[in-house]
Amino acid sequence: MNQSSESKFGTTKVLVVDDDDKIRILLLDTLSALGYNTIGAKDGEEALALLEEQKPDLVISDIKMPKLNGLSLLRNIKNKNPKIPVLMITGYNFTYTKDQALESGADGFLVKPFRIGKIEELIQTILGIKGYSDEERPYKLKKILIVEDDEILRNMLSETLSGLDYFPIGVEDGEMALGQLKTQDFDLVISDIRMPKMDGITLLKNIKEMVPQLPVVLITGFASSYPPQRALQEGADGYLAKPFRIEKMDELLRDLLYEKEQAVSQPL
Repeated sequence: MNQSSESKFGTTKVLVVDDDDKIRILLLDTLSALGYNTIGAKDGEEALALLEEQKPDLVISDIKMPKLNGLSLLRNIKNKNPKIPVLMITGYNFTYTKDQALESGADGFLVKPFRIGKIEELIQTILGIKGYSDEERPYKLKKILIVEDDEILRNMLSETLSGLDYFPIGVEDGEMALGQLKTQDFDLVISDIRMPKMDGITLLKNIKEMVPQLPVVLITGFASSYPPQRALQEGADGYLAKPFRIEKMDELLRDLLYEKEQAVSQPL
């Protein structure tokens, strides 16, 4: 993928190297929307070939990859052209990995999942450029409706999703959720199953009647009473049993939101 656009960043070229298709495409699309000229590679060997051909201004690379891992790629880049800044990303939060990356010449380091805003800020710092203000930013945050009667959990989910660069709106029951859906558009709904007034299964059926294409993820602390098979049979697009890891939720949301976009954008 090679996209460019006129922007305050001019012709700044960024090479994104990650064997995870979802993360690579998300980064490419977001950086392209910001005006960078983006190139993608699925492994270190492909990245080295593109490095000679495309001459990027910045490289963003995952650490754990097949064929040639990120640290080996980093060393290759710094041996050939020490002036090219390299930002390393990883899903493994080990101190020694960060130390290895920095000792090998990395100009920045981030642990997944990270906010798009965070990598945007790091790129601007590394390249010495001034970024967009919130009002200027050209990409639109995905809007997620959280339906959860437990206020503490609802607030925690909202904070977590904000940190992952989503735009969350929280309500305490199904009736309020339906009211929100009648007044504004959402990209995805996360709903508890066991709630007062209207349970999550009933809400799910109502949503699918109103907006059939809207993805709905059901969450529950009672997995034995509401197993994933039942939720999916009722029409849910995803299921999480409490307590769940942030990484697991983030992976599920990326699958539902960005794979759907890719499918829609594919030519027939």
